[in-house]
Amino acid sequence: MADNQERVPTGINGLDELLSGGYIRKSMNLLSGSPGSGKSILAMQFIVNGALKYNEPGVYISFEEDAESLKRNMKNFGWDIEQLEKEGKIAIINISPIDIEPSSGNNTDSGSSLGVKYSIVNKIKAKRIVIDSATAYSVLYTDELSKRKAHLELFRMLKEWGCTSLLIAEHDLETHASSPLDFEVDSITWMYNFKKEHLRTRAIEIIKMRGSKHSTSTSALEITEKGIAIYPGEPVFKS
Repeated sequence: MADNQERVPTGINGLDELLSGGYIRKSMNLLSGSPGSGKSILAMQFIVNGALKYNEPGVYISFEEDAESLKRNMKNFGWDIEQLEKEGKIAIINISPIDIEPSSGNNTDSGSSLGVKYSIVNKIKAKRIVIDSATAYSVLYTDELSKRKAHLELFRMLKEWGCTSLLIAEHDLETHASSPLDFEVDSITWMYNFKKEHLRTRAIEIIKMRGSKHSTSTSALEITEKGIAIYPGEPVFKS
């Protein structure tokens, strides 16, 4: 398959190899997995690396964890997010999912519910965005049709912003059940937190990457003192 699409490298050891160089620019990418699999760490690393390594400012929108707690926890990996905020390279936004309700108007207007959020994205000239999490956003809606409309509104907003996006989702991957989000996003990355007998280990797999080649193997993943590290070709469970 010929692949001439512009890539956005994550800067995460091993992940760009699985993605054939990184995520496709301006794409929407689902990062799905069970609790403890490392989703929020990988997503923040994507934002931090963008700011430090590639001169790409980023916005991390959290619907659950408050901004101060998030920055404090991520500092354990040596990331001085507060300094990056002062330099205008990163913005951490903690809001309620109810602040992004579907509407008939242009949600990037300054007077709309999304006006403040858009102004921050625009102010720092963001190139990368994380939504943490799409699951928290979905719980506002009780029926599948409403959820679908809400997701389409969220995707429309992200397309208007013109950023490369990561959407985190809580999902029980061991059942391999599909999610409505799976059919809307450009790529799907699954993160595992397996248990075999008395051993628990982490892994990652690229399930889908629209219009692009990617690795089809399940690779070992480790949470280190510097963040996520991925080991393509290394067995997930060591004998």
